[in-house]
Amino acid sequence: MTEVIHEVFCALGLNKDSWTDLDTIDNGCTFVLENQDLLNEKLPRRVVGDLALLASDVPAVRRRSLLCFARRLATFLNAAIVRKRKQIRIGKKTVSKYSYKLITD
Repeated sequence: MTEVIHEVFCALGLNKDSWTDLDTIDNGCTFVLENQDLLNEKLPRRVVGDLALLASDVPAVRRRSLLCFARRLATFLNAAIVRKRKQIRIGKKTVSKYSYKLITD
């Protein structure tokens, strides 16, 4: 069961050694969608939850759903996913860039 969770974390680019940007995590969404049957078979339903929003065309909705799923997986392993915000100036606007990291024992 934990092997499947580690495969999902690898596909999302989450690990305990480095910070992963949001675009990299979003690219791993296709892996989760392709292996949805395997996840439903191997993991409890409360951990998998409803993955219908992962197919959304709206990036904010898809990313939020994907991160909620990743956090449920981390909680199942007694781990956590933390977020770091960095603000940068692009032109005359301030834009927030988010990075994520897996925290394990």
